[in-house]
Amino acid sequence: MRSVLTQTVSMALLVAACQSPTSGPSPSRTSRAITPADVRARIFLVADDSMRGRQSGFHGNFAMTEYMGREMARLRLEPGGENGTYFQIVPLVRRSADTTSSLTVRGHRLALFSDFALLRPSATLRLGTTLAPRSYATIYAGRAGDSSAALSAADVTGRIVILDAPLDTAGRPTGVYSTPAAVAVSRYPTAAGIAIAALDLVTPATATSLRGSGNGLLDPAPSTQRPFGLLLSQAAAERIMGRRLSALRAGARGSEMTARVRFVDRPVQAPARNVIAILRGSDPSLRGQYVAIGAHNDHTGIAARAVEHDSLRAYNRVMRPEGAQTSASASSTPTAAQWSRIRAILDSLRRLRPARMDSINNGADDDGSGSVALLEIAEFLVGGPRPRRSIVLVSHTAEEAGLLGSSWFNDHPTIPRDSIVAQLNMDMVGRGTAFDLPTGGPRNIQVIGSRRLSTDLGSVVDSVNARMPEPYVIDYSFDRPRHPLNRYCRSDHYMYARAGIPIAYFSRGYHQDYHLVTDEPQYINYEGLAKVSMFIRDVAVALANRNDRVRIDKPKPDPLAPCRQ
Repeated sequence: MRSVLTQTVSMALLVAACQSPTSGPSPSRTSRAITPADVRARIFLVADDSMRGRQSGFHGNFAMTEYMGREMARLRLEPGGENGTYFQIVPLVRRSADTTSSLTVRGHRLALFSDFALLRPSATLRLGTTLAPRSYATIYAGRAGDSSAALSAADVTGRIVILDAPLDTAGRPTGVYSTPAAVAVSRYPTAAGIAIAALDLVTPATATSLRGSGNGLLDPAPSTQRPFGLLLSQAAAERIMGRRLSALRAGARGSEMTARVRFVDRPVQAPARNVIAILRGSDPSLRGQYVAIGAHNDHTGIAARAVEHDSLRAYNRVMRPEGAQTSASASSTPTAAQWSRIRAILDSLRRLRPARMDSINNGADDDGSGSVALLEIAEFLVGGPRPRRSIVLVSHTAEEAGLLGSSWFNDHPTIPRDSIVAQLNMDMVGRGTAFDLPTGGPRNIQVIGSRRLSTDLGSVVDSVNARMPEPYVIDYSFDRPRHPLNRYCRSDHYMYARAGIPIAYFSRGYHQDYHLVTDEPQYINYEGLAKVSMFIRDVAVALANRNDRVRIDKPKPDPLAPCRQ
């Protein structure tokens, strides 16, 4: 197995390096300075088709982590992984819904994936992996996310709890269910199951994910003690309850439901690994403390079917400005005027190049951009004066699977967890122009979570920014409590925050290529990415050189409680 993986890695790196003979990506050509040319060279390597979309548990992600580890070794950073290596194995399985799964209500069998779907557990959605096959009483508990409706343990124990779809900030039902589901699990831990009537509202990407297989952490002793998770269509929920959900009050009883649902776990294709390296600090009294800098090395792999690249870009430019983040309802059938705009964009692209079918989600921005920024920061730091505190660089795997790599690192740290003074997370830092989003521009950046645990950390970010020749206009709007996109809970930084470590999450925002095959290197803003890398480097150095570690002056979260935006 090891020899096969080594051959796969070598071939992937060789193919990537041969893509452009004149200026092809080569780590040996990068310099200490963080330059647009250097980040471009690296991104064309890590987001090459040969990486096969870098999905954790597959050969492409193994190749990516091999590259990251080789670069850490080339830079002569100290190994920070297991057994004197740069790697930490994350025990993943491929988990999918058993296609024989069924729910039956009053003799009517509900259809898998159209009437109901199974929710895979994740690091932030602590659902059960099994549900004993039998009949279950059902009870309505109001709308998901509504704290005013709460049932007693006696009401819900052993039952399947039915919840209406959560609402967004405009009061509209939404398919963004993760946080409301996590809250329901926390509120009703003795329920047999949690079922949310939001299946009709999920994005197309989420619908595809529910149908397919996804990564999960190996559960050596499956437990039925945590509620099992389900999504229901509105029609299915109303069939169970016998009435429209809007006509019900919390506590209403529904029909009994016979459940025969389960997941099937299979081995992953290749080991999933976090890559960890340390730049040891210069101050003997502070070098045992760490500033953590992180990004995720995985992406979403290969799409179920190939699509025509430019046709998809033209359509998304008009109908899906945030790519797969755009809800199904917002990307419905185009009007005549919208079709006209789509055709005009496609015609202009056709004049440049022929049609090209594509099925590989290269993830150049998500999170190829953060990964190469991590390496560029490392290369700069090893070539200059050492900061007083140590820097730990962590390339997390399986972020796309539900923050599994960062969860594993924080639950099984390779350095003392309490020694981490702050964590800086970079996810999607390669775009952010006015073409990509309405608030975009050369000095636009989004920062999330920088004052949630530590006012000091937020002040450091702002003071470093103020000293820049051209300061960023920092957009803090996505850090707003109850923001519908829930971004504070959706990237690796949260696993550190959950453990009481102050964090700052840097991003340049969603765009039309998010989680689609069109997220490719040619659309990255390389000058902007180099500047973001330098900004985050300077924040890390400022934190590492402080006399005191940043103070935690806000309440630490309960690590077992659901994340709340």
